[in-house]
Amino acid sequence: MKILLSGFCLLSFLSLSAQDSLAILFAGDAMMHQKQLDNTRRGDFFDLGSYFANIEREVKSADIAVVNFEVPLGGEPYSGYPAFSAPEDFALALQKAGFDFFLLANNHCLDRRTRGFVRTIQALDSLGIRHTGTFLDCDHRHRTYPMLLRKKDFRIIMLNYTYGTNGLKVDIPRIINYIDKEIMKGDIAEAKLFNPDFIIANMHWGLEYERIPSREQRELADWLLRQGVDLVIGSHPHVVQPMELRRGKEGVTDRLVVYSLGNFISNMSREHTDGGVMVKVVLGRKGLRRYIVSAQYSLIYSSRYKNEQGKEDIRVVPAASWLGKNQNSSFSVDSALIKYVNNTRLFLKGNNKEVEEYIFFKKNARIICSLK
Repeated sequence: MKILLSGFCLLSFLSLSAQDSLAILFAGDAMMHQKQLDNTRRGDFFDLGSYFANIEREVKSADIAVVNFEVPLGGEPYSGYPAFSAPEDFALALQKAGFDFFLLANNHCLDRRTRGFVRTIQALDSLGIRHTGTFLDCDHRHRTYPMLLRKKDFRIIMLNYTYGTNGLKVDIPRIINYIDKEIMKGDIAEAKLFNPDFIIANMHWGLEYERIPSREQRELADWLLRQGVDLVIGSHPHVVQPMELRRGKEGVTDRLVVYSLGNFISNMSREHTDGGVMVKVVLGRKGLRRYIVSAQYSLIYSSRYKNEQGKEDIRVVPAASWLGKNQNSSFSVDSALIKYVNNTRLFLKGNNKEVEEYIFFKKNARIICSLK
C-alpha cells in the first residue's frame, strides 16, 4: 500500500487559488433505528453528542457537506424501521457536525404519511438547513428547484430523485421527486439555464444489500451523464458500491459516478451494512474549463460501545485510522470493524476506477492510500 500526503501532494491542486477550487463531501444514509432512540433518550431530549464527534472536523473541512436524511421528522411517537420518525435532535446533531445540505427524496420520506412529510420540511426550514427532493406544492418546487447552491463563486446545481416510497402515494398538492426520465430531462435543461459550474444528481436507487450496481443503475447513470450531469451520487442499497471517475478529453468536463455510499449511521448489522464511505470531491476551474481535481473516499463505521448510562451507543468513526490507532493500544478493536475495513478495501480495489481511499484523523491529518 502506497502512502502519500493528502491533497498537498497534488500539483494540480497547489496551482489553484482557494477561490478556484470547491470541496464537497457526500455521506450516505443517515438513519435512526429503534435501539438508537431507546438508548439515547434522556427525558424530553436525545443525547447524540457522541455520534459524529470523531468525524466532525473532516465534515467541516468541506465547503459543502451533503447527507441523505433517510428519516422523517414526524413527531411523537418516535419510531424506527419500518415506519421511521426521528426527533429534531437528530437533524441538529448532523447540522452541528457540519452537514449543511440534506437530501429528502428517498423511500422513507412518507413513513409518517402527509403529516410527517410536511413536518419534516417545516422543521428543517426552521433549523436553517437547506434541503431538496420533497416539496409542499408546485409553487414550492418551482421556487426552489433545481436547487442552486452558491459557494466561493461556484454555482452548483443539486438534483435529487428516488425510485419510490415503499408503495405509499403522496397526497396532492405535495410533491416527491421520483425517477422519471421525462421529468429529469426537463429539470436538467432548466438547471443549465442557471449557467452552473457543475450539475450533481443524487439518486436514491438500486437494490438493497447488493454490492454490484444493477444494470438499471448503470444505464441510468450513463443517461444522466449524456444529459449533462457531471456527478452522479447514489444511495439506498445500504452497502457500498463502486465509484468511477471518468476523465474527459480536451474541452470535456470530468464526470464522477458513485453508485452507493452505503450507510452513514444506522443500527443495521447485516453484512456490509455497518459502515459506508464519505466521498470528498474537489472541483476546479481554470478560465472556461471545469474539472474534477480529485475524488477520494474514506471508510467510516458505526462503532458500538457502552455509554455512561451503560447502554449501547453508536459513534461514527474514521474506520481505517481508528483501526490503526487502536491496534497499538490496549483498546479492544471491534472484530466487525476489522472485517469491514479489510473486506471493503478489497472490494473497492477490484471495482473502483480512479477513486482512491484517503485516511483522515480526528486532528485532520490526512493521507491518501493508493491501493494499486
